[in-house]
Amino acid sequence: MSEHLPTQGLEAQDAVAATSMIARVCTYWASLRENGAIPKRSAIDASALGAALPHIFLAELITPRMAKMRICGHQIEDLQGVDMRGMPVAALFMNEMRGQLAEALAQLSLGARVTLSLRAAGKATHPQMTATLALLPLTDPAGKITRVMGVLERQGAIGPMPRRFDLATPVQCVTLPSPAEPSRPALRVIQGGKA
Repeated sequence: MSEHLPTQGLEAQDAVAATSMIARVCTYWASLRENGAIPKRSAIDASALGAALPHIFLAELITPRMAKMRICGHQIEDLQGVDMRGMPVAALFMNEMRGQLAEALAQLSLGARVTLSLRAAGKATHPQMTATLALLPLTDPAGKITRVMGVLERQGAIGPMPRRFDLATPVQCVTLPSPAEPSRPALRVIQGGKA
């Protein structure tokens, strides 16, 4: 395991670990890994995600640093007040924070699992809102990492829409080990055979 993005202290990492919905989705994602490989997009079963489904989106990597929404749960769409299908994931962020998202997607495109701590600052008409975003890589039918499963768990009222996050702090970036090479069958010497 290697860290590509700066990490916060143990308190922030403990907060992510304690986020039960994200933990459940990450556990489900990990259960889909065959021989350590990144899960296929086609393996995702919406019914298995249960109560987390409204907080999940599936996106396609257009470039290693940009992704577009393909499917989006209503709890995420509520931040914008519109159907987000076809919109860039970056639409959830203020312009100055989109570089952090692009870096996270770049790491994901290399097979990393990334977690970000997010904040939308409070204003006179907007309450402060915080969230945790986990980004999990998925593969396409050709086996390439071109899909993303994101799970966003937020705290605080949305207020007037649209809301965008103005702070994105990398909490965790875990590079996953490569799948193990299949073991070769051992050859066995048969006694008494012909020379």
